[in-house]
Amino acid sequence: MILRGGTFLMVLLLFSSSVFGVKRKTKAVYCTRAMNGAWSLQRFQPLINPRAGTVFAELSFAGTVLEAARLRQFYPDHEVVFDYKFDSAGRLTALLGSVEMWGQWLGEANLYPEADGTVGSFHVKYYKPDSRDLISHPDDAEEYAAQLSHVPIYRTIESLPCGGSLQEAEKMNATQE
Repeated sequence: MILRGGTFLMVLLLFSSSVFGVKRKTKAVYCTRAMNGAWSLQRFQPLINPRAGTVFAELSFAGTVLEAARLRQFYPDHEVVFDYKFDSAGRLTALLGSVEMWGQWLGEANLYPEADGTVGSFHVKYYKPDSRDLISHPDDAEEYAAQLSHVPIYRTIESLPCGGSLQEAEKMNATQE
């Protein structure tokens, strides 16, 4: 099997990291959504304004490899988060959704899509806000947990917000210190 230069280097880096226990630094770039719906790439985490409904994606890299994306949506009393994990080929391997009612409770659910691309029924587990202690179903949870069913499905890294700018994101990531 013949590997291209970049692929060989990536395989060598992954192999050396796992064999020699080298910790890889994870860095992030951010993709923000403007009021008109357009996404733009930036190096620094955006200012969060819950009243304005701030939405952004955090793209986490280990070296030049995109490992995860976190889509965050802010509201006046809560936050909705979708965490996407990808394999080395850039395909979706895990999708977790969460709703946090600030200071009250956190709800999490596995939202990995079915073969037809939809998210079927899911079970939300509820926790105390600053711990992993399970709690019973909060009274107001249904209204907020329903937002998890509106998860955007990104099956590949190219389909992510700013997915078309991943080469630019890799360059921005490489210049971070």
